[in-house]
Amino acid sequence: MAGIVLENCCLVDIDPASVRFEKLRIADGLIAGIGAEVQAEPGDEVVDCSGAVILPGLVNGHTHLYSALAVGMPPPSEPPENFLQILERVWWKLDVALDIKSIETSATIGAIEALRCGTTTLIDHHASPNSIDGSLDAIERCLDSVGLRGVLCYETTDRHGLSGREAGLAENDRYLARHTDRHDGRFAGLVGAHALFTLEDETLSELSDLAKRHDVGVHIHVAEDPCDEEVCTTDHQIFLSDRLRSHGLLRPETIIAHGTHLANDDVATIASASCSIAHNTRSNMNNGVGYAPLPQLASVLTVLLGTDGIGGDMFAEARTAWFKMCDEQTALSPDSVLKMLANSARRASQSLGVELGKLKTGCVADIVLTDYLPAGPIHAGNVAGHLLFGLEARHVRDVIIGGQWRLRDRKVLGVDEGRVRREASEVSASLWERM
Repeated sequence: MAGIVLENCCLVDIDPASVRFEKLRIADGLIAGIGAEVQAEPGDEVVDCSGAVILPGLVNGHTHLYSALAVGMPPPSEPPENFLQILERVWWKLDVALDIKSIETSATIGAIEALRCGTTTLIDHHASPNSIDGSLDAIERCLDSVGLRGVLCYETTDRHGLSGREAGLAENDRYLARHTDRHDGRFAGLVGAHALFTLEDETLSELSDLAKRHDVGVHIHVAEDPCDEEVCTTDHQIFLSDRLRSHGLLRPETIIAHGTHLANDDVATIASASCSIAHNTRSNMNNGVGYAPLPQLASVLTVLLGTDGIGGDMFAEARTAWFKMCDEQTALSPDSVLKMLANSARRASQSLGVELGKLKTGCVADIVLTDYLPAGPIHAGNVAGHLLFGLEARHVRDVIIGGQWRLRDRKVLGVDEGRVRREASEVSASLWERM
C-alpha cells in the first residue's frame, strides 16, 4: 500500500520533548520510519514540508461536544449568580433541548473545529436527557466522518428521575458492549457520570458495577464547585473522596474532571487510586469557580489538559493554562504544560489500545503539519516556549489521522464543511428556541 513521506521537516515531539530535522514515512496507518535513511517507495506521495514544524496529533482530555452550538447563544433572561445557577439556567437547559439532529450537528461542528486546531482525539462527555438512546453512536458517526478518534461516554445523572438514570446507564452499557471486541483504535468508551451532587448512592453503585463489568474507568465531574462537597457532607454525611472510594469509582482508568475544590485529603485519596484528573483552565475561569490546586495535583496525579467544551483548540488551552499558572504564582515550569498534553495522549491511548501523541516508529500516524517556521533556534530545551508563545492553531495547515489526509491545505476532507456550517446555523437557531 502506498504511503506518505514527509521531507525537510522539523519533527517536534512533546513526550518527551525532542526536535529532529529528519524525514518521516507513513504506511498502513502507522509511522513506518524516521531518519535520514528513510526512502520513498514506489507509489508513495512525497511532501516537502519546507522546514516547518511537524507535531503529533493533540488530544483533548475532557470536552463536551454538545456545547459546540452554544457559540453566540442568547444569555439567560436572569443572569446566574453562582455555578449552580449557570448549570440550571444555561447548560441544563441546553442539554434537555438537544435532539438527534442537534447532537449530530454539534458533534460534526466540534470535530471540524478540533481538526482545524490539530486536535485529533477527543475524550468526550455527553448529555442529552431527551435523546439518550443511540446518542453515542451518533457522535461516533460524526467524529468518524471528519476522521477523529474518540473516547465517549454518556453523563448518567439522577436529575431526571429513575427513568433518566436507567436510560443513561443503559446507553453507557450498550456502547461499551458494542466495543468489547472491536479494538480498532478509533473509538472506545468509559462509564459517564455527571457529578456527585446529582447522583444517589444506588446510582453510584450501578456505575461502579458497570465499570467493573466492562473493565473501564468512570468519567465524572468532581469538585468543580464547592456545592459538590457540600452535598456529600450534608446529605450523605461523608467526604467527597470517601464517597467516590466507598462506591468503587476510584479506578486507575477513571478520569476526574476539574477537581477545582479538592481538599488535601481528597487529593491524597484520589492519588492512591492512580486516577487521572482533567484540568480545564478556560472553563474554570469562564464559570468563575476558582483555580485547581495544580501544583499539588501535578505532584501526585496524572493531570490531563481539557477544554470542558470551550472548543477544541489545545494550543489556546495550553497557553491559557500557562498564563494562569503564572498569575497564581504556582512556580510550575512551562514543561508542566507539555506534560499535561502528553498525559492526555497517554490516557486516550490507554482506552483506544494504540499509541498516540508521539512521532515514533510504530505509533499511529496522527500528524499535524504546520507552516510554523521558528524565528529562533528550536531544540528539546525550548519546545515548551515555542508551543506557548509561538505555535497557534492558525499555523495548522494539514492533518493526517491514521495515515489519511483529513485536512489538506486548510480544507477539510471527507465532509462538506460549507454545507455543515449552513445547516448548523439553522439547527442552532431551533435549539436556542427550544431552550
